[in-house]
Amino acid sequence: MPYAPRRTTFVPTSTSGASFSSSTLHNTILASRIAEKKKELESLTQLRDLSANFATQMEQLQEKLATLVNGTEAVALVVSNWDSILRVINLASANLVAREESRKANANPDDTDNQVIHPKSQLPETLVRIPIDKTEADQASSSSSL
Repeated sequence: MPYAPRRTTFVPTSTSGASFSSSTLHNTILASRIAEKKKELESLTQLRDLSANFATQMEQLQEKLATLVNGTEAVALVVSNWDSILRVINLASANLVAREESRKANANPDDTDNQVIHPKSQLPETLVRIPIDKTEADQASSSSSL
């Protein structure tokens, strides 16, 4: 029994063509959304890395500022002591000036012995520190017993 030849060509119908173009459009939209999401992920990754770098820099800055504060406190302590140091120097030197003035007032211009300045008369008075707090007194007594 002979069979009739079959057609092997496919002619798309109008409904299948519409679904094909709709599917392609849908795939294109999905591909563009995926590309946008990849860009957004890349931007967020960069933001995370930059934020971590910024946080590290801020921690380093905090450490440097802490060091600066400690140094500032030390400088403030030294500067606050300068007033008392200058008063002590003035006190020690006051007697030196008074001795020099009295020596000049009592000096005889013909006396060559008074014109020679003795090295000991050029030095200020010797000052001794006496502790006034109990803690300072305890420290002084413990250091003197050693």
